[in-house]
Amino acid sequence: MKAAAGSPAEAVLLGIWLTLLSAEDIRSGRLSLRLLAAGGAAGLLLRAVDCISGVPAGTLCAAYLPGLSAGALLLAAARITRESVGYGDGICIGLMAFWLPWEELLTLLLTALLLCALPGLAVGLIRGRRVKTLPFLPFVAGAYLLLRVFGLIGGALP
Repeated sequence: MKAAAGSPAEAVLLGIWLTLLSAEDIRSGRLSLRLLAAGGAAGLLLRAVDCISGVPAGTLCAAYLPGLSAGALLLAAARITRESVGYGDGICIGLMAFWLPWEELLTLLLTALLLCALPGLAVGLIRGRRVKTLPFLPFVAGAYLLLRVFGLIGGALP
């Protein structure tokens, strides 16, 4: 049995969580540990429901746990760059591993990085200066919406 790609309700919940985190990232440049923990706990609870519903635990682990490496990679980048990449971004992506299978999470992360690069390049070309930091989670939320609408992750939104 294959791991479920997620219900429309899961898609909406993940979208709301990402929107709340994005607003916080834009407003303060920091992410609430409570909000991060709530989203992570919700994703973990959804996977527990999948397990109770009959999806084998091995299937769930194979589909979701490799996504944790994306979060670990961003946490390492935060450490190496002295937080040019924020720790909160790495934690958020790591927690999203409970929401999205690793292939979808990787697609989302790469799309978000592309979307984030565009304004940085535009400012660099127009103003002739380098953008040092941008809040990343708005690009993650935008990439999630874009990929959901086009059905590239978890099917198209209803």
